Amino acid sequence: MDICLKCGGKPPLISQICHKCVRETVIISRLPEVLRMVDCKSCFSLKIPGTWLEFSDIESAVGHFFETSIIWHDNLSKNTCNLSMKQLDPSKFRVNAKTEANYGGLALESNLEGVVEIKYQVCQTCSRHAGGYYEAILQIRTKQKSVLDAAVEKVFKDIDSAPSEFFSTENGPVKGGFDFQLSSSERARSLARELMIQFGGHVNETNTLVGRKDGRDLLRHTFGVRLPSFLVGDYLLIQEKVYRVTRLDRRKAKLRLMESPYTKKMIEIDTLRTPNILDNPIEVQIISSRNNQFLLLDPYTHQTVEAVSPSNWEGEKVEALRFGNETFFIWN
Repeated sequence: MDICLKCGGKPPLISQICHKCVRETVIISRLPEVLRMVDCKSCFSLKIPGTWLEFSDIESAVGHFFETSIIWHDNLSKNTCNLSMKQLDPSKFRVNAKTEANYGGLALESNLEGVVEIKYQVCQTCSRHAGGYYEAILQIRTKQKSVLDAAVEKVFKDIDSAPSEFFSTENGPVKGGFDFQLSSSERARSLARELMIQFGGHVNETNTLVGRKDGRDLLRHTFGVRLPSFLVGDYLLIQEKVYRVTRLDRRKAKLRLMESPYTKKMIEIDTLRTPNILDNPIEVQIISSRNNQFLLLDPYTHQTVEAVSPSNWEGEKVEALRFGNETFFIWN
């Protein structure tokens, strides 16, 4: 019959040791003698080998550092750790931890206590931000304010959702568009491409030599993004006919004729440098109808207008667009 090698006790055994002896001898966790971390005082990023790890506050950084500093016994599973901490001064935290784990099917726990010392430095991102560092300029150009506003909003959202090392040193409106000074050439290049794909247009990339480091040229890139003057969903007046923009694909736009025969066509965006862009359509009140003969109330002039619907029209809504002194009716 198997017995405990330490006390001669009876099974159950774990590695030939009874549960009582396991609880007395197995220490599931311990701490290193010194707990010293490096943290950025500006953004609370924690310095780890090779990089900085972002945190929203100093408590979160200390908690992560303490947990990752715990030295666990081998052959454990289901490790958990519950922390409580108290700040002793700006550079010290006392941390208490209750650790639990499974050892050979037996649940064990232990309590840890340590003082974390903090050394403050400025991380690379904050240093660059304070020094006005930037690698690229993103220039957005368009003649239409609505397009510019949509593109600028997208860039700001991308910056806000990106890791902290990607930031805008300066940004603001310029004649004909908006400029961003960005901390990463690669991210700026990717943003320029995304703008081109979403809004159409084209990108022109240039670079300027700004110095040398470790025998390599340091280049500052400029990405000129020229966008069209319209968005998907806009209505354009081309040769006295109304078209709706249904798709933008880089340098081409797909248009749908808004009257019979409702044909579609692809055109080069550059051929529409100064298009006539109509305001959003307004729903039209139908006064009366007979077959395909309609009496409509023009929402711009408030006068009744006779109109003929497209053949086989079974829609329920008529909308109106205005350009100059002329109203165009759209049968939906």
